[in-house]
Amino acid sequence: MSERSKKSQDLKKFKTKKLLDFLRKKKGFHTELISLYIPHDKKLSDVTNYLKNEVAESQNIKSKLTRKNVLDSIASLQGQLKNFKEVPENGLIIFSGAIPQGNAPGTEKNEIYILEPPEKVTIFKYHCASEFFLEPLEYMLEEHDVYGLIVIDRGEAAVGYLKGSYMKILKDFTSGTHSKHRAGGQSSVRFSRLIEEGKIRFIRRVASYCNEVFLNVDELKGIFIGGPGFTKNEFVKDGSLDYRLREKIINTVDLGYGGKEGIRPLVLKIKDDIKNVKYIREKEIVQKFLGELARETGKAVYGEEEIRKALNYGALEYLIFSEDLDLIAVKIECKACKYSETRTVKLDELAKVREEIQNTSCPKCQSSLFNITKEESLIEELGELAEASGTNIEIISTNTEDGEMVLHTFGGVVGLLRYIIDF
Repeated sequence: MSERSKKSQDLKKFKTKKLLDFLRKKKGFHTELISLYIPHDKKLSDVTNYLKNEVAESQNIKSKLTRKNVLDSIASLQGQLKNFKEVPENGLIIFSGAIPQGNAPGTEKNEIYILEPPEKVTIFKYHCASEFFLEPLEYMLEEHDVYGLIVIDRGEAAVGYLKGSYMKILKDFTSGTHSKHRAGGQSSVRFSRLIEEGKIRFIRRVASYCNEVFLNVDELKGIFIGGPGFTKNEFVKDGSLDYRLREKIINTVDLGYGGKEGIRPLVLKIKDDIKNVKYIREKEIVQKFLGELARETGKAVYGEEEIRKALNYGALEYLIFSEDLDLIAVKIECKACKYSETRTVKLDELAKVREEIQNTSCPKCQSSLFNITKEESLIEELGELAEASGTNIEIISTNTEDGEMVLHTFGGVVGLLRYIIDF
C-alpha cells in the first residue's frame, strides 16, 4: 500500500461505513436490486459479456414491470463500466436497482452507487434480489485479527482479547490457595504440597477456560501471556493449555501486576509485536497529542477553528477525529449573487437549520435564492482538505479512555502540527 493510500485509509473506511448504512435502507418491491463485485484480475470485457448474458436471461421475466426494472439496472451497470479502462487495484463494487419512490409499484427510480472498496475484492459476484448484497463489503470493514491476552500469577488470573480498537476482559479468577505462610498444626512438607497442588488446579482451571474460549475463535492471530513471578511460565509448561493454542503463543512477558489489573500493562508491553493493531495505533497517536499538549510545545491543536487554520496553512501533520463526532458541515449559497457560507451544526439540529434557511434571505443581496447546496459530516469535509495537503488522518473509536477523551474533552477533533504557527 502506498504512503498516500495509508493516509486516506481511515477516511475511506469511514465513507464506506456511511454508504453501507445508507444502502441497508434500500429495498425493492421485487428482485430488482443488483450488486456487482469485480476483483482486480477480472477483465472488464468478461464482465461486459456476463452482463449481456444476464440481459438475455432477464427477457424471460414474466412481470413486465420487473423485467423493465432489471433491464434498466443492467443497462446502468453497462454504462458505468464504460468509464473504466481497467478494474482498480482493490476491485470495483457497483450497486444498481429500481428503488421505490412511493408505496406502490410503478414509482421506482433507478439508483446507482459505485465505490472502490477499502480492501481487495476477492471474488466475482453478480447478485439480484429485493435488497443489495452487502455482506462482502461489511466483512471488509471488520477487524479480523484477534489476540488472546492471559495474565496469571499464584493468586489471580484474567483472560481477555484484543480485536481492532476493542479490548475486553472476558473473565478474572482467584486461586483460593493458601499463601506461603505456614498454617498451624501442619508440617512444612504437607503445607508446601497443598500449596503446589492448589496452584496446579488453578493453572488448569484457567487453561480449561482458555481452551473453551480461544479454540472457537477462527481468526485467533496469537496469544500473549504475562504476570509477575514464575506462574506464567509454569502455565505454559503444564500442558493443560491445548497444543493448538500453545503454538500461537507469541510472547511471555514479566509484569508488575497479576489478574485483570495486568491486562492493560500487558498490552503496553507487547505493543511492538502488534503495532499494526488499531488499538495500539490509536493509543500512540493520542498519547503523542497529549504529550505535546502537556509540554506546551505549541504543536497540539484542537477545535474546529484551529484545525481549519492549520489546514489552510498546510501545517497539520496529523488530523485525529473521533468516529462518534456528530457535526455536519452545511454549505449555503445564493444563486443570485454567489455569496456562500458554511455552518457547522450538530446532527440533531440539522432539521431545524434546514427550516431556518428556507425562511432566510441572502445576507448580501436579500435574494430568496439562498439555499443549502451541500451537507456532509465534518469528518468528510475536513478529511478531504487534509488529504489534499498530505495530512495523515486517524479516525479513532470511543472504545478506549483515550478515544473518549478526544470526543468529550477536546470536542472530537484534534491535531498535531508539522511546525508551529501563530493562531
